Amino acid sequence: MAKLKITNTSTDGIIHDRYTGPEFINGAYVGGTGGNTTQAGRQISPTVKIGSGTTAAGSITAQKGAHKYHVTDNSGNYATATLVNLATPTVANTMSIALTLNVITSANVIAANVVGNATSTYVTYATANVVGPATIGVNSVLLGLGGNTAGLVTAVNATVAGLANVTIATTGNVAAQTVAFANNTAYASRITNRYVYDFGNDGNLSTNISGGYNPNKWRYHLATPDSTYIMVAYA
Repeated sequence: MAKLKITNTSTDGIIHDRYTGPEFINGAYVGGTGGNTTQAGRQISPTVKIGSGTTAAGSITAQKGAHKYHVTDNSGNYATATLVNLATPTVANTMSIALTLNVITSANVIAANVVGNATSTYVTYATANVVGPATIGVNSVLLGLGGNTAGLVTAVNATVAGLANVTIATTGNVAAQTVAFANNTAYASRITNRYVYDFGNDGNLSTNISGGYNPNKWRYHLATPDSTYIMVAYA
């Protein structure tokens, strides 16, 4: 197993292993590195929960296994943490790395039941407004929708007035809205310097690697998605 490259700054101020290679495409180097996120440049930025501490943005200091990394919460606490399929890890010594598979630059949320009993609503968008290599489908998670709008896609529907139409699960009073920059988001189950893997058919409810794990593999960079590369969270 190739270890994730870790950026470090020596005592003379020279930054080592900052990039994975010379390829600079669409304003970013291909892939990414770990390392303390206070260093110059861009490093992968996980969300970590160390022991009983508060969940926080952290840094990767070393790789310890296919799904485990030595991390810090950037406040002096360190642990070996396991990747989980959650935006906010809740169990001690776990971590997550957010993946932006697509950005929808303009979407419309159709108003749900205004008395507060809605269990779903619709999001419509022009396919020309979707940037990124992934397909938005069932179990995609659209983040950035306003108000009480949840983001799990439960169905892909027929187009409406030429717009793609998906059903999302929600609860309660959802107002009609136009949203800029909704993100189709997943979380990493494994990451190398050039590729990242999601949790695949392990679904959006799992919190750990488990039986039936069948990840999707993505090329990535530490920048907004384009037609080839997804975005890994960075600082």
